[in-house]
Amino acid sequence: MNYIGEFLSYIMLAVFAQNILLDRAIGMNSIMTAISRKRSLLRLLIPVGCWSTVGIMFMWFLSRFVTDMNSYIIFTLFYSLLCIVMYFTSDRLLLRFQPEVYDKWGELLPHALINSIVVGAPISALSSGIPNWYSALGYAVGSVAGLGLGAVIIKNGMEILDHPNIPKAFRGMPIMLIYIGILSLGFCIFL
Repeated sequence: MNYIGEFLSYIMLAVFAQNILLDRAIGMNSIMTAISRKRSLLRLLIPVGCWSTVGIMFMWFLSRFVTDMNSYIIFTLFYSLLCIVMYFTSDRLLLRFQPEVYDKWGELLPHALINSIVVGAPISALSSGIPNWYSALGYAVGSVAGLGLGAVIIKNGMEILDHPNIPKAFRGMPIMLIYIGILSLGFCIFL
């Protein structure tokens, strides 16, 4: 039961971090834009899933050789660098060999990069505590599924919270933060 609580806490932390830190630039707005069209959400989640899975699995493998327990920051930075390398490689390969696919996927790749770093960095930092490779794979795949689920929950909440009975002072970001806070309290039950 602790693993479920940790997993849901990571997802809500990622959603909160995107809402607060990256809202206007490239964060949650990209997910909300993508979720309005279901195919776009899938096009966003596929590269996030691939990059997060490869990155987390690589970091888990690397953690078997690094025994320093204070390596959280180094693992997070190395994971982020690995995601950036995978992004640039994917971007250049698609642009060169599949320009018609790049026309559909190209605009979502930078958003997928940020989301894969936000979703996978906490797990990669704690990868030394993951006991085996299939647990690492489960964390990676589950985090992307949780990101998609979190996006759908927040999208539905945005539709509900766009109600005329909500006072003007609470409309927009304030009511969304209250909504996310209540959701995260509900997920704390699993801890």
